[in-house]
Amino acid sequence: MQSQRLFEIVFLLMERSPRTTGELAERLEVSTRTVRRDVEALSAAGVPVYTTRGRGGGVRLMDGYVLDRSLVTDADQAEILAGLATLRQTGATDDEGLAERMARLFRCENADWLDIDFSFWGAPPAHRRTFDLVRRAIVERRPLTFRYCDSCERTTRRTVEPAKLVYKERSWYVRAWCRERADWRTFKVIRMEEGSLELGEDTFEPRPLPPDLADSRPTGREERLVLLFSGDEGRVREEFDPAAIERLGDGRLRVELHAEPTERARRHLLSFGASLYVEEPAHLRAWLRNEAAALVRRCEEGWQK
Repeated sequence: MQSQRLFEIVFLLMERSPRTTGELAERLEVSTRTVRRDVEALSAAGVPVYTTRGRGGGVRLMDGYVLDRSLVTDADQAEILAGLATLRQTGATDDEGLAERMARLFRCENADWLDIDFSFWGAPPAHRRTFDLVRRAIVERRPLTFRYCDSCERTTRRTVEPAKLVYKERSWYVRAWCRERADWRTFKVIRMEEGSLELGEDTFEPRPLPPDLADSRPTGREERLVLLFSGDEGRVREEFDPAAIERLGDGRLRVELHAEPTERARRHLLSFGASLYVEEPAHLRAWLRNEAAALVRRCEEGWQK
């Protein structure tokens, strides 16, 4: 696209000026005639770029020219670069050089300081393809059809209008308008059947997101949790908000928070074992007791029984 090429020319000239039209043409994989037209377009748009002839000539930027960086503070620039790094790691952008070009724009060194891996251990290559198709469907506003296996192992075929990708509790979800249910639904990306995803040819008009989806709040109901820990102090302090932790007179740690006790959250609490006692809510304490009892039976009876 021409607009992307024009920005690339400015970035290249900010890095080193002058550059010959042949250099730019080779770098951009276009003809020298196209480069000359692009230079004319930049000049007409007010960018101080010009061409000189003879030895040492080429396409130049006016000495001392930089894009107006005063519109964003140093902190803003750092956040932009961090955001670009995150987008690259999640696969939301395929342009690996974008962060580097923005760093040159901001005259910022050491821009590649952030490395984030949102994939899970042993993620198959098809998982990346699924993620990429969902991303494309959202950006291009195209319907997505797939077979979906829910938490009860029921498989259905869905066609959705995806609106948002959400990373929550170490998993990716897509929030979308489901045409079969005529309502908003949340789908776990890993539960989309490999090889079943089809990107529609038509496009759709985006629907207004319901408030609970627009602000990315939990889809379920939050509850007041009161947890008592008699061990694993280091882990408790790593995994909970320091403001929510209170040391009691007997040495135990009391953690009070509001959270949605999802399946994943319950099993995470179960991993604390006997060092945890759930004071509230009672139904969560009962669930942990039943799961622990089932585990004891399994260990005593063996898998075959």
